[in-house]
Amino acid sequence: MRKSLTITTALLLVLGLALPTMAGLVNTGDRNFQRAWRVYVTRNNDKAMEYFKAAAQAYGEALQQDPLDRTMKFQSSLDKAGIAMYFAGRYDESIKVLTDAQGEKDKIWDAALFIALSQGRKGDQEAALKAFDKFLEANPSQRMISSEMARVLPGVQKGTIKLADAIDAIEQATQQQFVQNVQRYNNRNGMMPATNACNGPYWWRYNSAPCSSSVQRYL
Repeated sequence: MRKSLTITTALLLVLGLALPTMAGLVNTGDRNFQRAWRVYVTRNNDKAMEYFKAAAQAYGEALQQDPLDRTMKFQSSLDKAGIAMYFAGRYDESIKVLTDAQGEKDKIWDAALFIALSQGRKGDQEAALKAFDKFLEANPSQRMISSEMARVLPGVQKGTIKLADAIDAIEQATQQQFVQNVQRYNNRNGMMPATNACNGPYWWRYNSAPCSSSVQRYL
């Protein structure tokens, strides 16, 4: 009986030590993603990439934990992780994580966008074009991105524009779009819908940073 209690106590101690570690990885990923985004929307790309790489590393480790920290199961967390992995050059991981974020029915436009960019960076034209179609199907109202896609993707299909050049152009338009979104939101007198506000699960779509550390999380 005493031996059984000792083993149980030891297991509880191990689990007690593991949980903060898992939470620590997610928090590290979130902090670095926030740092990356803040400078990304000011076009300080060198610094942003450093933070994105740190975020991708932390998120990647968090996704390897068993059991998985519950916050890493949220679509918004997977979305952030996938975006960070794209900028870190971890394209296969980005595609997998963002595909998990989308699920079977949900239309998360930035997940579709960065899946397409990742597939393009890998040189998979067919997969990239399919993902760009999903981006459009999500009806994201991101005019700069959509306009650049309309400009370059027909050339990709015809063979007059290289896929790599098209991805470069769309990636630049993507940054311009997020910069404009942040500027537009900051200049508005009214409130954005709750899901797009800075305390929402997808705060980065229209903001340079979340409102506070107690950002709401949703499935």
